[in-house]
Amino acid sequence: MHRIVTVAAFALASLVMASPAAAQEECRGEGGDMVCGFVWNDANANGVQDLGETGLANELVTLSDGTDTVQVYTDSNGFFVFYDVTGGSYTLSIETSAIGPTAVASTTDVGSDDTVDSDGVSNGTTSSVSFQMVDGGKVDFDFGFYMQQGEATGTGTPGYWKNHPEAWPDKITVGGVDYTSEQAIYWLKRVGKDKTTTMFASLVSAKLNVLIGNVSSCVDSTIALADAWMQNYGPVGSNVVASSPAWAEGEPLHTTLDDYNNGRLCAPHRN
Repeated sequence: MHRIVTVAAFALASLVMASPAAAQEECRGEGGDMVCGFVWNDANANGVQDLGETGLANELVTLSDGTDTVQVYTDSNGFFVFYDVTGGSYTLSIETSAIGPTAVASTTDVGSDDTVDSDGVSNGTTSSVSFQMVDGGKVDFDFGFYMQQGEATGTGTPGYWKNHPEAWPDKITVGGVDYTSEQAIYWLKRVGKDKTTTMFASLVSAKLNVLIGNVSSCVDSTIALADAWMQNYGPVGSNVVASSPAWAEGEPLHTTLDDYNNGRLCAPHRN
């Protein structure tokens, strides 16, 4: 029986946007006996980690040797790591349906640079990699997923999302903080003078609109910057006032997210 010991995912709080190069360097910079990688939103479905494509937070990654199974969640930037993995045969996997209702695993082995492509092979329900580990060794596997276009019915505003809990994932990460759907909806219903509630509502709605498959190329960088704003000035409920320098920084981001959620940018609004 192979012993597998795992700890939390990479602590990369300084990153506000997924950086494929940084993800690879973190894996290469650690010691041996490690399985690590990056799970990302392959927005253009080309199987390659392109600049501006963001990591997928809070996704469950499973490592199994056929007898024992251990799991970790990706961190807020989409990175995961299993430490102290001894030599043997393993399978690393992610359930595609857990990524989102319209999620599809990206094509594998695209291009000549294996450090930025997707490694997970899909069987229709699971994206996985089987590999042989040697004692003292280290492996790095990345998983890309995209949302099927055509499945989405357009973007929704905070008003839509707070009234459709059935369309939510179980959890959503904002500013590095995990919220259950119930917790997030609680705050959507309490938008007021505190500008963290304003940003939270527009950011959560934009993230959900992307998750269900809406085109997001016009707003991906804004989502990353707004997420960083919430990390710096949040969490939600931190009483940021409209006259503050913080909101002078955040308001343009909120305006762009609001335009996206209302169908005024690259995706249509819901009918």
